[in-house]
Amino acid sequence: MDGTGLPKIIRAEAPFNDASDLADLVIRTTDNVDFFVHRILLSLKSPSSFFRHALEGSRYTEERDGLPVLEVKEDSIVFRKVLLFCYPYDVPEMKNVEECFAVGGVLDKYCLDNGFERFVRAMRALPLMKQNTLRIFGFAAARGWKDLGEAAARNTLRMALDQEIEFDGLDNITALQYLRLRDYRKRCGKAAQFESDPTLGEKMTWIAGETSELLFLRSDLEEQTCRWCIKPLTCWMTTGDRIFRTHYWLADYVNTVKAEVLRQPCPEVALDEDIISRAVVESISQCGHEEWTKIAASQIHQYAKLLAKEIERLISQVPLNID
Repeated sequence: MDGTGLPKIIRAEAPFNDASDLADLVIRTTDNVDFFVHRILLSLKSPSSFFRHALEGSRYTEERDGLPVLEVKEDSIVFRKVLLFCYPYDVPEMKNVEECFAVGGVLDKYCLDNGFERFVRAMRALPLMKQNTLRIFGFAAARGWKDLGEAAARNTLRMALDQEIEFDGLDNITALQYLRLRDYRKRCGKAAQFESDPTLGEKMTWIAGETSELLFLRSDLEEQTCRWCIKPLTCWMTTGDRIFRTHYWLADYVNTVKAEVLRQPCPEVALDEDIISRAVVESISQCGHEEWTKIAASQIHQYAKLLAKEIERLISQVPLNID
């Protein structure tokens, strides 16, 4: 309290404490902290921003340092993070999912579109996203936050939702949202299956341009035998304009990944060390030449990375209905 018996009003910490720094508005939070802000930054790429027209209709009744004071219903901790998302600074740290929900809710409430876009991008990169996937999905879906909802849904692909067991956060989504997640998951698994041509084997157009690095492949312009063990190559595929042959271990590896992706539709399946290890062992059993045994693991890992990238591309094209 000050000498008048009124609550003491304090300035926010930098960079929101300088009235002379071209600020044109003071935002006062519920805990009586004044933020000196630039309305143009709160309206950037945000045509419906509340603060674009905040001073119309005499919405303020007080001035500080010659600037109008506008009171909001949020506290200073939340509002500072909101402002940092709107300003061209590093995104603020968010310690827990409740704080994320509070900050996102305020950005949405005041139609701070540019800040909200930065918020969603930050959320995608947070460990909190993976740790609270279902909670975030349910919260985003309930509020119509499509981009964040889809990002959270993508993270659920790493969960075994096809099993009838409880998960943390399951009580935060509705039955309809859960059904939509299950349907989304199923569609992602199907999307990640490659088309197969019965005469040309697997279609792998996505390795075009990379085949020179995959030494286990022999093109239709080369001998149809292994470059190391000289055995016939019984597995073939097409990149669209070229046909390549290799040992059958590749077909087994791809089919294993395809089957697993139906159950758990995410690109990490292609990089699973157990699956790759089995492929390495099988490949060496089919070509035991010393030169191949030296490079088998690195070659198969290289191919697996390309496959994971293609699975990621296919899944990214699957829409999610959260409306």
